[in-house]
Amino acid sequence: MKKFPSNNKLAAANQMGVYYYYVNDTKKQFFCIDPSLSDIKSYALGRNIGSRALSYLILENDPYYTGVEEHPMVGSWIGDRFFVTGDDYGTRFDAIKEEYADIGQAIVEMLVDICPFDLFHHGGVDWLVKLIENNGDPISISNEMRKRLSHEFRHDNHLSPNEDMQRVVAALRKGV
Repeated sequence: MKKFPSNNKLAAANQMGVYYYYVNDTKKQFFCIDPSLSDIKSYALGRNIGSRALSYLILENDPYYTGVEEHPMVGSWIGDRFFVTGDDYGTRFDAIKEEYADIGQAIVEMLVDICPFDLFHHGGVDWLVKLIENNGDPISISNEMRKRLSHEFRHDNHLSPNEDMQRVVAALRKGV
C-alpha cells in the first residue's frame, strides 16, 4: 500500500508541489503511477504511463474493435464517475486515501498482460529498470510478470538489439 503524507505533513509536501491521482468514485479506487516511481506532477498528466493505464480502463473491452487483448480491467471504468485530484485536496483527499483501494499493483499487472511494451514506451527505460530493480517498492514484480517481461523484451532485443532494451533485459536477469 502506498504511503501518503499525513495532514501535518501536507504543508511540507505542498512546498514540493502537488501530486495527482486518478480516482474512481464509483468503485472507490485510485492509482498513481509515474515514471519517477513516485507521484504524478501536473506536467505529467496525460503524458505518461498513468494516463496510458487510464486509457485502457475507459476503452471498450473488445479485441475485435480495439486490437487490445481482452483483460478484466480493460473497460472497467466505463460509465463510472472518475476524476483527477491533487493531494492538496484536504479532507476529501484524506478520505480517498483511507477509504479507497490503491489499484496501482493491478494496473501494472494489467499492462504486463496486455502490452508490456507500454511500460517501456510510456514509462521510459529508466522507470522500467527502477520498477524491476526496486521490486516491491511500491510495485511488486511477480515471477509470472518477470517471465512475461523477460520473454517479450529478450525476443525484441534479439530482433533489433539496442542499448535501452539491453538495460531492461539485464535488469530482468539480475532479479532471477
